[in-house]
Amino acid sequence: MSDSASGHAEPTGRRQVVVTGIGLVTPLGAGREISWSAIRDGRSAVDWFEADDCSGSRPRRFRWAGASAPADLLASAEPVVSMAVIAAREAMAHAGLTDVSQHGGCVIGTSKLGLRSFARAVGQVFNLPGQPSTSKQNRDGQVENLPHGFWPNAATRAVASDWNLRGPALCPVAACATGLVSLIRGADLIRSGECDVVLAGSSDASLVPIVLGSFQRLGVLAREFEHPATACRPFDAERSGFVIGEGAAVLVLEDREHAVARGANILAEFVAGGLASDPSGLTQIDPNGTSLAWLIRDVLRRANISLDEIDAINLHGTATRANDIAETRAVRSAFGSVADCLACSSQKGAIGHLLGAAGSVESAFAVLALRDQVVPPTINLRTPDPQCDLDYVPNESRPMRLRTVLKLSLGFGGHVAVGLFRAL
Repeated sequence: MSDSASGHAEPTGRRQVVVTGIGLVTPLGAGREISWSAIRDGRSAVDWFEADDCSGSRPRRFRWAGASAPADLLASAEPVVSMAVIAAREAMAHAGLTDVSQHGGCVIGTSKLGLRSFARAVGQVFNLPGQPSTSKQNRDGQVENLPHGFWPNAATRAVASDWNLRGPALCPVAACATGLVSLIRGADLIRSGECDVVLAGSSDASLVPIVLGSFQRLGVLAREFEHPATACRPFDAERSGFVIGEGAAVLVLEDREHAVARGANILAEFVAGGLASDPSGLTQIDPNGTSLAWLIRDVLRRANISLDEIDAINLHGTATRANDIAETRAVRSAFGSVADCLACSSQKGAIGHLLGAAGSVESAFAVLALRDQVVPPTINLRTPDPQCDLDYVPNESRPMRLRTVLKLSLGFGGHVAVGLFRAL
């Protein structure tokens, strides 16, 4: 397993990393408390899609839900960028920070380039119908004035510019594990002493025909459902796949001493994180979850956390047949009999699969669960699957004492990530 797994820095003897701010844009609305309240209440944002460029496709793009979004960002050419910037602004306000330019960095990932900006750029270059060209060629034949939002690092660049950051500005790309990978990389920057504060998270806007068509051909999208709100059914015996959503999350990660010195409200500690790979194939997954089970044990070992200290797990939970079984088996393999005591849940039934943004949004929910001492539910779980036999907190949130929450993320291409959050 050592050839397929890569651990991260030991927390012992290193700087402690804490979460001091959260910003969210989800299909439930633009705003941390709007989204979290709906998740806690078991509401679903999945509906028939109303869109300009995706008529006939399914799940809903994020809604502003009464939030006052800045006009400059609503007019942005690329939602991957605008959602990341708005989430970062909310996170910074939540953390009570106004200037981290000299000691701050950002790690904002996405699973792909900005697809709407890319479509516009292609249309302008080739003068396609419906795409008025604002580009021109210079004397060297190079095209100028193209939209810049399609670069994968566009959101990172925008957040760094918005806050005048002088530290590292990174953009991990790790498919559906991107969000959690970004948080792990951001924590590394603090533990290494490169930054005191890091804006870490991810953004994704994939409700476009080419992505929807590709996932449909892969057979991973939900089908044969009576109502969109019940389409995605993680761990249910009648599950048939996920729906795609859009969104972003940014967490303010901070050196604990730095946070304490300025009197910050600490939401949780990001104790440890780690990465591994599943070599089963581009879209296949090891049915036993071997890599994930190994990584869970390794992260707990490096964090010096025992199995019975984990109270809850925020699962990847895509509602695909193979993934839900493999993830369940991985948890059972890693925890043994302790698995029966864990409160586990997935939020994809409520907001869809946010792809590159899934890991960061769901990590934000894990931190908010610690803050409010409540485990959010797995909605649409009506018919138990004998092969999925954990406690998935079905349909209603559960108040309980939470000390430590584990977050799991998986991605096409074999990306595996685990993060560990603890209440302080």
